[in-house]
Amino acid sequence: MRKEAERLQGVLVAAYPGWVHLRLAEQEIVAGPDIEAAIAEGAAFLDDQLLALFSLPPGDQRRTPLELFRESLRYPTAALAAAGAAPVDRDGEQRAALPEDPYDLSPASSEELGDEVWSAHLAWGVAKAEVVAGMVPAPARSTQPSGRPCAMLVSGDLMDRTKVESVAEQLGFELVVARNPAAVEAALDRRPVVAFVDITHPAADDAIRALSAVTRRTIGFGPHVDDVALIRAKTLGAADAVPRSRFFSHLRDWFPTLA
Repeated sequence: MRKEAERLQGVLVAAYPGWVHLRLAEQEIVAGPDIEAAIAEGAAFLDDQLLALFSLPPGDQRRTPLELFRESLRYPTAALAAAGAAPVDRDGEQRAALPEDPYDLSPASSEELGDEVWSAHLAWGVAKAEVVAGMVPAPARSTQPSGRPCAMLVSGDLMDRTKVESVAEQLGFELVVARNPAAVEAALDRRPVVAFVDITHPAADDAIRALSAVTRRTIGFGPHVDDVALIRAKTLGAADAVPRSRFFSHLRDWFPTLA
């Protein structure tokens, strides 16, 4: 996936100055010398951070390129604040999601940065998922059926498991948890009624493909900043793909009603 990473790094850094200038123009803010210097500093920071991210093994890349793009906007943000620019009027959801972005510089998704960035971001995400999925070990044991309707969770997070397991129990489901591709494959014979897939999991793509073919609904969930992964989950067959906060705040609603 080195080729995809290098391409993504190049187009993101190239898009950065134009994106900031566009956002400033939309807000009728004139970029003086100090702001121009801050934009250049932000682009250099982004380049360095992407290089550091892509130098890590794929399984250790905990942050996303779009997160780093947003973080790099702190330089023009600081310059605007120093110049006395008034913050932009944002709604409550925007302020809660990105409190560090008072001038509304952050893109909502990589698609906003243009087709070239969007295409490169998607290609990198797919390549990373394919590489990381091959690194996951086989399961230590199989799961025995209980006779109750089966719900499935693909996640390595113990807290996620605890939350989903509690609701599943209350609603009359047995929860099967899969932590790797082999465990997902082994559980397909159980014909889960519903499946929940953490899109940050190494086996997420393969799990969504397989589970969407046998379940009533497969739901992907993950960080709201990872827009590419959320969109990719739906293209792979998920009935829906939502931010983690929305998924867990409405957890009961994702389970189907039992007859």
